[in-house]
Amino acid sequence: MAATEEAAAAEGPVLSLQGIEKQYDSGEVSVLALGGVSLDVPRGQFVAIIGASGSGKSTLMNIIGCLDRPTAGSYLLAGHDVSVLDADQRAMVRSELIGFIFQGFNLLPRTSAMENVEMPLVYLGISSEERHERAMRSLQLVGLGDRLANTPSQLSGGQQQRVAIARALVTEPEVLLADEPTGNLDSRTTDEVLAMLQWLNRERALTIVMVTHESDVARCASRIVTVKDGLILSDELVAEPRRAQAPAGAEPWRVDASGAEITARVPVESAAGGGLNWLMAFRLALRSLVRARLRASLTALGILIGIAAVVTTNALGVGAQEKMQAQMTTLGVNLLVVMPAGMRTGGVRSAQGTAVSLTDEDAEAIAREVPTVATVAATVASGAQVVAGERNVSTRVTGTTAGFFTVRSWSASLGALWTDEEVRSRAPACAIGETVRQGLFGGTDPIGSEIRVGQMPCTVVAVLARKGQSGFGQDNDDTVVMPISSFRAGITRMPNNQVNSIMVTARGPDVLRRAQDSITLLLRQRHRIRPGAEDNFGVSNLSDLTSAFNEQTAIVSALLMVVASISLLVGGIGVMNIMLVSVTERTREIGIRLAIGARGRDILAQFLIEATTLAVIGGVAGIGVGIVASLLVGRLTEFSVGFRPDIAALSMAVSGGIGVIFGFFPARSAARLDPIVALRRE
Repeated sequence: MAATEEAAAAEGPVLSLQGIEKQYDSGEVSVLALGGVSLDVPRGQFVAIIGASGSGKSTLMNIIGCLDRPTAGSYLLAGHDVSVLDADQRAMVRSELIGFIFQGFNLLPRTSAMENVEMPLVYLGISSEERHERAMRSLQLVGLGDRLANTPSQLSGGQQQRVAIARALVTEPEVLLADEPTGNLDSRTTDEVLAMLQWLNRERALTIVMVTHESDVARCASRIVTVKDGLILSDELVAEPRRAQAPAGAEPWRVDASGAEITARVPVESAAGGGLNWLMAFRLALRSLVRARLRASLTALGILIGIAAVVTTNALGVGAQEKMQAQMTTLGVNLLVVMPAGMRTGGVRSAQGTAVSLTDEDAEAIAREVPTVATVAATVASGAQVVAGERNVSTRVTGTTAGFFTVRSWSASLGALWTDEEVRSRAPACAIGETVRQGLFGGTDPIGSEIRVGQMPCTVVAVLARKGQSGFGQDNDDTVVMPISSFRAGITRMPNNQVNSIMVTARGPDVLRRAQDSITLLLRQRHRIRPGAEDNFGVSNLSDLTSAFNEQTAIVSALLMVVASISLLVGGIGVMNIMLVSVTERTREIGIRLAIGARGRDILAQFLIEATTLAVIGGVAGIGVGIVASLLVGRLTEFSVGFRPDIAALSMAVSGGIGVIFGFFPARSAARLDPIVALRRE
């Protein structure tokens, strides 16, 4: 043993502190914790630092462990000057060169022994297979090979401390730092832990620095350094250290000594580029979320509600537009409607269609002189009572030409539609809609049946195919259509050549606007309207009406989206609040991670990924809930719904963005925690 110490002394100390001072400023008061400490520790030595509370021994241990920086002086660890390193560099030194054993064990709760021991290797960027193998060997070395899956709550105090020792050894450090390692243990377990430390120092030549306030514990070391008032009071070698006696059968490391060799420590030069990768950070974040499932679920709920509201609102808006488009299609394809303009009385114009300014001749001129027009149908309409036997209904009656069915793209589900021959002969023929059929005949075939429209007898020659509701809220199937000549003869006293409207089909969508302009120019000429004077008619393009409706729907949808986005914003604030609470609750965990080698950016990545994962999970669930809610609303109200994949993708992006934005501040707060302050948090 003496030869080994002489060799270690020859190659230089593993720890060398020269003139170390540490001063703490608290407002206007300055406290000198260390007043110029110099200490060299040869490789392979077991040093005990002893002193009363407030003597400065813990401050000295924090500086040796790179958890704190000295105010003055220099500190060399394994030849590296660590007194000038920044926080991330000190974290790498802790990860590669130092193993920590704490008084309170500092194991992560709800985390298995294997995962606790693997943790330092995570921050070295070592692969999962190698991490698992090295952690298993380290646990076997301390006699816990059969307790790999046990959490701290399932282990005794001595077993927890052995897990902490295995974690400290797994990186094969240069120096093992033990801060009051027996402070929370009974005398039997104290001897067990001290015997293990002595064995590691003796058999593995591991350099150990132990802080204690118990002289009996300190005498187990080969050197005792006594600290008082921030200075080294005495420094003496122990000729015959007290040999700790572990209880019988409590030294399993002796049995495993030959077969449980730990893989050699990762060299500084190869580990310098390591660190926590994003995949591992995601796994750590996911484990943390799984262990706090209830809190994670409640946090994601706010995002879920916001995204669900956005998806539902958009689905209803898209559905309304699609329904409007479909309903407009029921009126006809490439359709233009010419209506008389409203009458002007006392400078006020009444509703469109209240003045009669259109005639059969206008319809004939449009068909004859506008080449972009395919079909023209003049129409007159009125409400009337329709009677069949003992049944009667009140419905809308339209008198028109045979071109009406072409313009409206309307076919017969039963019978045959009347033609222009019936118009010329004033035949009392009519086609009825499905609603009128049900009201008068139920489910029976009405073809050939006599009905009375107003006071005019009429024969049903066709039942019109079902069209459903129009874009204006009218039931297209609640109608009776008859020749315009028969209508004028028996239904209304309107002058024979006047019409309520002229329906026109353009030859294609590409000429629809040109047809509209041509009809306007033609009717202005026919009605002798002077340049600059208002038209006494109007030409409506149903595509313009659809566009106007879509614009209105888009405005309403946008307003609803704003409301939904507010709930999404509230959900994001909820994520931030919960993550801030999580940082507060997990301050000690953060301190443990920092102490064993995690860098600030590693902590930042983990908490940021946790927040983003929560938001994305909430977003995915919100999309699902939004789809279900939309379908449910559609089923209950018979309202059309429509879904856009780009909105779902945008919602996912927004939820992820919310996680990043609202999770960054809590994550940064966690990353900036001082490891010493964090470790002391209860």
